[in-house]
Amino acid sequence: MFRFLFGLGVIFSLLALPISATAAESPMRTFRILHIMSFNSPYRWTDGQFDGFKAGLGADVKVQYKVFQLDTKRQSSIEEQERNGRKARELVDSWKPDLVFTSDDDAVRLVTKHYVNSPIPFVFCGVNLSAEDHGVQGASNITGVLEREHILETIHLMQALKPDVKRIQVFSDNASYWPQVIGRIRTIAREHKEFTLVGVDQPVAVADLQRLVLENPNKADAYMILGNFNFKDAKGADVPYPILQRWLAENSKVPDMSFWDDRMLHGTMAGVTVSAFEQGLAAGKRAREILVNHRSPAALPITATTKGVPVINLKRARELGIMPQSTQLLSTQVVTDYIWDK
Repeated sequence: MFRFLFGLGVIFSLLALPISATAAESPMRTFRILHIMSFNSPYRWTDGQFDGFKAGLGADVKVQYKVFQLDTKRQSSIEEQERNGRKARELVDSWKPDLVFTSDDDAVRLVTKHYVNSPIPFVFCGVNLSAEDHGVQGASNITGVLEREHILETIHLMQALKPDVKRIQVFSDNASYWPQVIGRIRTIAREHKEFTLVGVDQPVAVADLQRLVLENPNKADAYMILGNFNFKDAKGADVPYPILQRWLAENSKVPDMSFWDDRMLHGTMAGVTVSAFEQGLAAGKRAREILVNHRSPAALPITATTKGVPVINLKRARELGIMPQSTQLLSTQVVTDYIWDK
């Protein structure tokens, strides 16, 4: 009888434990997360997003990762992108992950949008187009983080470094998401009188880009460089962006700006940059809410990160005869040389 009563006491004491206490004692299962990146690795932007995602998800969450690289910057033809997109979707269907993390527009276009309202949750980041443009707005299983450039802040940084900058020329490759960015630049230019947008050029051939940069037909005081991956050489092959960036640094006498810190490492003079880590961090926090706290993706709003990081390439500035003030250097991240010098 004593043993029976003792056993009942143990059972009742266990039942009396708070649910949170018993849940805390049960080990968290291992989640399968498929990361589909638009571009490739190693690449500072892509790797920063993935690092941020892991930090946002949390070190306490057990994960088996699988990574698929769409590599759209180096395999940029329509045929190559469709083939790689199909392979990525086949991996989603065969591996059956608990969550898919996609980075940048091409991954959303080639993969995420094919799974609207499917049982698999998707979280994206680094997206320049809107959720409506991608056809994923309102999907029950999709949420994410938009990438919005710090356009006005970058122009003001350039003007602080070189006060006579008034006329700005945009150069870019012709990737599908740049028209949206150019539209935002045009809108800001119309609203602000302290600078003028004198031209937007998206040549296909790298030789045409080089000619425009050197001739500066619109008499720009500064260049704003957007896409730098898909310019073609004489044989129709994509020119690797480190080669293009080095040519710009060694040949252009016009100060240039952009929105990603990798550009300053490769010779662009300045910019208030979008943080790849912050993009991934926000996406990782959404993934945690979905997997750990069992929230619906639809309950997590699609928003943009707001934190910008000012960066100056001091070597490039000095080569252009621009000497930043000490107060400017103290309030920015400073790159002291070019990546090819290391």
